Parts: sequence; structure tokens; C-alpha cells
Amino acid sequence: MKTQQAMKLNIRPPSLNDGAAIARLVNQSKTLDVNSTYLYFLLADHFADTCAVAEFGDEVVGFVTAYRLPSQPNVLFVWQIAISATMQGKGLASALLESFEQRDWFAKIKAVQCTISPSNKASNALFAKWARHLGAQVHIKPYLTSQHLGLGHEAEPLVELDMSALTTH
Repeated sequence: MKTQQAMKLNIRPPSLNDGAAIARLVNQSKTLDVNSTYLYFLLADHFADTCAVAEFGDEVVGFVTAYRLPSQPNVLFVWQIAISATMQGKGLASALLESFEQRDWFAKIKAVQCTISPSNKASNALFAKWARHLGAQVHIKPYLTSQHLGLGHEAEPLVELDMSALTTH
């Protein structure tokens, strides 16, 4: 990808050793729900095939965590994406998502799902852009409400990029 070459980034699957850097980026984001550092170590190790980190030099400057639904392995659920403040606005989030397209398993994916709060303009724009890139239809339906997330948390509808009608992607 042009952005990746211009920035001399290395996008790769994470390893166990990336867990602390991923947790740090989540904490620095001030927008993502913070989970235990232990969870990020597990994601980086157990779900490395469906996650990605971006390195600039020897520093992790971005990541995306995702997994295939156990009951529907042809559906990819994108959970969290964070980009360091110094790298924002350079197309890195798009590059991380598009890096999945190079992985063998992505050819079997028929839908990508995520939850995004309506007020999260950046994430909504990111997934709309990826949907256009993939030629996917976007479907949005209610999913997580304040009953699930607590009164202080905005509802998060399920956003689905439906690629089932595409012959290849």
C-alpha cells in the first residue's frame, strides 16, 4: 500500500510480546473501552492470525484486534483499533484493516462486523471507506444498548459489511 511504503511501516500479526504495547495504545486512546492487559496478551498470542500491529521502527504505533465468530467462521468481528497520536491521520487504520485482505483466511470471509457508537465519526467513516473498497453492502442494526453497557455508555449498533454477494474480494 502506498501509505505503508511512504511511512516505512511494518504491519504484521502480533506476538505475545506485543500485548503491553497494545494495552498502552488502548489506554492512550481515551476513547476505547479499557480491558485488562492480560486480555491484550491473550489476543496477541491466541488470535494473532486475525489481529495486526503496525510498527514504525521498533515501536508499535497501531493495532487492530479481530476474530472470526466461532459459530460463523466466515464472519470477521473487528473489536478494537487504535493508532498512536503521532500517526493519526495518515491512513494507518485503513492500512491495518486492508492488511487482512492479504491473509489466506480472508478469501473465505463473507461479512465483517463491528460495533460503533453513532457519535464515533472517525470509526464510522473508516468502516464506510473499507466497505466501498471491498464493494460490500453496509447493514446497521441495534445490538448493544445501555441495558448491556450501562447508562453512561452510548449504544453500539452492529455494523456489518456484507460481502456475501461478491464473487471475489
